[in-house]
Amino acid sequence: MNYLVSVQAAIDFIEENIEEKIELEEVAKKASMSLPHLYRMFYSLTGYPVKDYMRKRKISIASDHLKYSKRSILDIALIVGFESQASFTKSFKKIVGITPKVYRESDMFFSFDRIDLYEKINYLEGRDLFDRYPDIKVIQLKEMTVFSCIHTSNLLDGIEKDALMVVQKLVQNSDLDQKKIRLFGRNIEYDEVLDVKSKLYAYEIIISFEDPIVNPIAGMQIKTIQGGLYAVGVTSATSDYSILSLWNQMYSEWLPKSSFTEGSHTYLEEYITFNEKLVRMKLYLPIKRQLIPEMIKVEKKESVCVAYSRVYGYGSQEKADETLAEWLKSNPSIDSSSCLLYFSYNYDAENVLEHWCEYGITNYFRHEDINTQKINQKILGGGLFAVLETKAYGTLTGILEIIHRWIVSGEKYILDDSRQWFAQYQSSYVSSSDNNVCVRMYIPIIERSKMNG
Repeated sequence: MNYLVSVQAAIDFIEENIEEKIELEEVAKKASMSLPHLYRMFYSLTGYPVKDYMRKRKISIASDHLKYSKRSILDIALIVGFESQASFTKSFKKIVGITPKVYRESDMFFSFDRIDLYEKINYLEGRDLFDRYPDIKVIQLKEMTVFSCIHTSNLLDGIEKDALMVVQKLVQNSDLDQKKIRLFGRNIEYDEVLDVKSKLYAYEIIISFEDPIVNPIAGMQIKTIQGGLYAVGVTSATSDYSILSLWNQMYSEWLPKSSFTEGSHTYLEEYITFNEKLVRMKLYLPIKRQLIPEMIKVEKKESVCVAYSRVYGYGSQEKADETLAEWLKSNPSIDSSSCLLYFSYNYDAENVLEHWCEYGITNYFRHEDINTQKINQKILGGGLFAVLETKAYGTLTGILEIIHRWIVSGEKYILDDSRQWFAQYQSSYVSSSDNNVCVRMYIPIIERSKMNG
């Protein structure tokens, strides 16, 4: 099974029915997987539990209605699939931080865009940078066959919005489905389309679309735009200042601190509209990798015995960490200097009360009397693992995503759900807040050929 294709099919089904009541069993059916497997793989590949993704997308759509329509809050709540204004308000405040009424009257804007797994990129080198600039993401944009319209003017000021208005009129008079197109723009150099003697400024609007080209559009030509790696940021389209500020932040602050350098492919701006009104801008900064990423290896590992503390619910990581530390301090017979810290959790839990986290030790002599109310023993099954050694980034969620995407994007291996993933820190004991040590991540896998044969 190609997990990436299956989860993207689930995302597409959710998006097609986002304003309806969606049953998760139906989403799993569209993805051709069981519901528990959907939970696990959806989280692994998107970074969000499936229910959380659905809620955030509904709230994002509602936020546009609040800002750019005159509908009542109750009407908006019903449009995006909530049963009452009270449940909508509660969910909106939890995600956005303020009530719908306050949001409507504020200058704040909230956006949570649809995820395209074919664009999504993860990278280890910039986790600290991601924490500092959470709204700037790195994606892989595919090569696009597009409609192109080049607008010229003897004035630079306002050329982008004038070009957009021209293209919107052309689209209205065409047979394109406006819900299935994306509008991009870019500055054009004189030597690309203009005689330098003309002294005109030029701006190109590009229309990317899902469906195959059937009919040409008068006043536009068909061309191909090169894809590549991009850093992408989102800003309100209410002022030129906010757009320029974001460009400056991405180019002057984010890029020098990242593990990337400027790419040779084109800069892009994407126009996000609501009811034909421009509401947001996405800015695409072309980049290329500056550093060689850490490599994922496939290793065969023997079974390992673990003494561990498992804690459920809120604060489970910290509580399991504290329980293990107390046990090690009170048991001098355990030679912790020769042990390695073990860590694992069930990242697919939808209900926070069902979420568990384990901290433990490996590389120790098994004790028959080790089991207590808080500490237990078990054997982690051996076999093939996808392994990545890196720094310890908190709960390791980003690293889990990277390894899972490596597995599902290849054809040789699939995940082995019968065995548990785990991490081993290269130290006898490390605090859960310490990210200055190395950790080896082990994700159980099976050769696809052996499953089929």
